[in-house]
Amino acid sequence: MTLTPAELQSYLSSLIAGNLKLSTMIWGPPGVGKSSVVAQVAAAHGLDFVDVRLSQLAPTDLRGLPVPEADGQGGGVSRWYPPEFLPRGGHGVLFLDEVNMAPPTMQGMAQQLILDRRVGSYELPDGWFVWAAGNRKEDRASVFDMPAPLANRFLHLGVRADFDSWRSYALGRGLHEHVIAFLTFRPELLHRLDPSQPAWPSPRAWEMAAQLHRAGLDAAP
Repeated sequence: MTLTPAELQSYLSSLIAGNLKLSTMIWGPPGVGKSSVVAQVAAAHGLDFVDVRLSQLAPTDLRGLPVPEADGQGGGVSRWYPPEFLPRGGHGVLFLDEVNMAPPTMQGMAQQLILDRRVGSYELPDGWFVWAAGNRKEDRASVFDMPAPLANRFLHLGVRADFDSWRSYALGRGLHEHVIAFLTFRPELLHRLDPSQPAWPSPRAWEMAAQLHRAGLDAAP
């Protein structure tokens, strides 16, 4: 199921309105605005937003550290102290970004959190949604295969670049009118992945270009 950013925003909003705590995976090319859409939806519904980059964590960073506790009888147990970035209460969206850029050991650690809403001794509060995002292999991203049991527990949504959605976003953000006018004339250049070049057009890159242009700098970089 492939959606425009505006359609994705509407779909995620419907999940929140229906209180559907279904783990959701968002697929799409880099720079198309996956993370931005999720953050905007959370803000629109007054929800907290926690962005966790799994590719930058080790398994112990997610599960926490074992801490010995004495039982008063000469023995004891080890308890896992969860990391501070995992929510303890309230309502929000726990967003696991770059989930398939994480190595298999890290995906395995995250699997319990995604499937069972817990990891180690930590349990995710009821008021939180678990959503994730990642790039596709065809985008030349450095990704790992997602384990079948994990993939089967996700809702899978694709997102594609769409000029009308981007134009509404750009007007709301006050991006430079010259950039908006140019892409109105050449909308096919909104997103054109070129793996051979470090700089190529995408919604994210055009926002940077608008900032450079407003400052009187060349937008070519």
